[in-house]
Amino acid sequence: VAATVGPGLIGSLLVGSSYGRGIILALRKPFRGVHHLEAHLWSAEIEYGVLPLPFIVLLVSGGHTLIVLVKGLRSYEVLGTTLDDALGEAYDKVGKLFGLGFPAGAQVDRLAAEGHADTIPLAPPMMDESLNLSFSGLKTAVLYQVRDIAPDRLESRAPHILAAADFAAGRGLRL
Repeated sequence: VAATVGPGLIGSLLVGSSYGRGIILALRKPFRGVHHLEAHLWSAEIEYGVLPLPFIVLLVSGGHTLIVLVKGLRSYEVLGTTLDDALGEAYDKVGKLFGLGFPAGAQVDRLAAEGHADTIPLAPPMMDESLNLSFSGLKTAVLYQVRDIAPDRLESRAPHILAAADFAAGRGLRL
């Protein structure tokens, strides 16, 4: 039985590891603590089988957005990271502008799928020679869009603004 033991939100980590440890007591099986980010790096092997080394991963997980060169098990090189908020944190803050719950990522994605990204031009997040990322400008651009819309029109405009933000984020990630 395995469970994530870090890094991450302490409440989630405690629930997962406590539940896993309860299972091991009942089943008399061993417990393995798993590093959250390392698990993401290797998760593609669940669907695609053994990946040839080295490979590059775009890791987008709640509080982390990284571009990682995977050389082997426990042999990694971070090629790029966020200079401010991770993409998941940016989505949570954007979601808050629309009164969405926390975490907002899934709700932002659902609403964005109903909108048209081309109706609202948003600049992509920071793109320079490095592989580092910045999503603070995207959050600010969305804030300006929300601020300039009459409250009675916000609900109908939300899918389009969120679709534009989602599209811009993808361009920032060079997708």
